[in-house]
Amino acid sequence: MVNKNITSIDDLSVKDINLISNQAIKFKNSKKIQFVKNPKNIFNLFLEPSTRTTVSFELAAKKLGYNSININFEKSSLSKGETFTDTMNTLISMKPDALIIRDKTNFSPQNISKHLNIPVINAGDGTNEHPTQALLDFCVIKSIYKNKKISIGLCGDIKHSRVAHSNIKLFTKLGYKLHLIAPSYFIDKNEVNKINPNIIYHKNLKKINDLDVLMMLRVQKERIPKNGKNMMNSFKKDYCLLSEHLSSKPYLMHPGPVNRNIEISDNVLDNYPKSLILTQVEMGVYLRMACLKYLLK
Repeated sequence: MVNKNITSIDDLSVKDINLISNQAIKFKNSKKIQFVKNPKNIFNLFLEPSTRTTVSFELAAKKLGYNSININFEKSSLSKGETFTDTMNTLISMKPDALIIRDKTNFSPQNISKHLNIPVINAGDGTNEHPTQALLDFCVIKSIYKNKKISIGLCGDIKHSRVAHSNIKLFTKLGYKLHLIAPSYFIDKNEVNKINPNIIYHKNLKKINDLDVLMMLRVQKERIPKNGKNMMNSFKKDYCLLSEHLSSKPYLMHPGPVNRNIEISDNVLDNYPKSLILTQVEMGVYLRMACLKYLLK
């Protein structure tokens, strides 16, 4: 039997996406969640900093009755010079039932999954993908709009955003209308058009009145050139979300963490009544519960 994985949105059919999202929403609405009968061991290997994803995966496992074992770089032998291959061989010899991995190297989870006979979940790989974030974003939207095909805008550093790449794949697969708002230095239209040639592009935030949802994206400071100060100043001037951009009152999303007054102004972040940012955080736990159930049932 071939293992199911969630290393990319490409691993999931439309049926899978709806199955997982419906289960996540069901978990969220349930007053009591029954523990699994046979607890399994979930290894969380995080080689990049994380708050929301790490904690939500740990909570998700514990809410289902699984054992969650967190391994981070500072506490692993990788920090002592052990090779990544030797670390992986060591972990797999302990017989985990699933591996959740975040890594700075693109396609690392996909490559690892090819050599393992356990499910692998990609918790973010470099600038490539973050499939569970896209799935939880869909769950939040689905909770509001049900199956209505709405218009969704993504604004910011699309080029370096694994969240953007997974969301573009997911919402394209589901038939939503997508708008991308970004300066030329933060988007590669040729790459995006390979996924969806029908995307609508905008050069600024002034004409976004057709959007039902606007998702702002974190500027990936750690991934842009060290001499990119002018780039940051330019982005802040032209793309920081202000109240005046929200006259049509779209729902506001952001995967977090937010660079205040770079992607979103303090006033909008603290006071906008249709913000779903903390709702996304809450949904992250239930979505990751649904992913574990999908992979380990």
